[in-house]
Amino acid sequence: MPSSPPARAPLSSITLDAATRAVIHQHNADIARQPASLTKLMTAYAAYACIGASGRSWDETVTIAADDVHAVADDETRMGLVPGETVTLGRLLEGLMIVSGNDAALAIARHLGGSQPAFLECMNHHARLLGLRDTWFASVSGITTPQHASSARDVAVLAAALLADHPQVLAITAQRAFAHGSFRRNNQNALLGDDGVDGLKTGYTQAAGFCLAATACRVLPGQAQPVRLITVVLGSDSREARDARVREQLAAGFVARAGSALEA
Repeated sequence: MPSSPPARAPLSSITLDAATRAVIHQHNADIARQPASLTKLMTAYAAYACIGASGRSWDETVTIAADDVHAVADDETRMGLVPGETVTLGRLLEGLMIVSGNDAALAIARHLGGSQPAFLECMNHHARLLGLRDTWFASVSGITTPQHASSARDVAVLAAALLADHPQVLAITAQRAFAHGSFRRNNQNALLGDDGVDGLKTGYTQAAGFCLAATACRVLPGQAQPVRLITVVLGSDSREARDARVREQLAAGFVARAGSALEA
């Protein structure tokens, strides 16, 4: 008789100001848990860092290895890569962030790190530099892996760092659909376009539940500059419940930020 899967950790959430990283809301924000494809926020961050440090370019071409295609199981998300084809690193980043391609994650890791273990070392190095205390990366894509863990707070801090250091990523995460060859898929972030929402990353595995790191930018009364917030929800029971929670927390966060400006 098959054993029951381990109980999922209770839902975690946090909302913070992207510029100041001031926390507006938090609930179980420091529970370490499987982060699913929100892992790819660090895959992207480490890729940007590798390219910046080496003087390489996102226009650099990558020959897709058969292993990076065949290692992706049928129930995993992919961008439709074909063994032997050549794709730019920039295209792989789009497939990674728009449709959460696990094949893109493996190809990026192999090309920039030389191997997945080496790229994981880079990801964990940056996690330490960013002060992510509850995070350890054992997967470049976010598939359920022993010891692979993060927390709502760490994901939010990572998202803030990605936006601060590489704001151009929003031009990718705001895209609602992606096509590569015959492959077509919509971005699974249903909040895109909702009152300033332009990213950032969805995720789901059975162990992690439904997860979302969302960001929105709005003009608020009393604020000289538009305000950007980040809300992270991990471990929701359904996509609908996850999205409703994120909408609620973003709305409450902007109300709180507007109120604090009027009181100042």
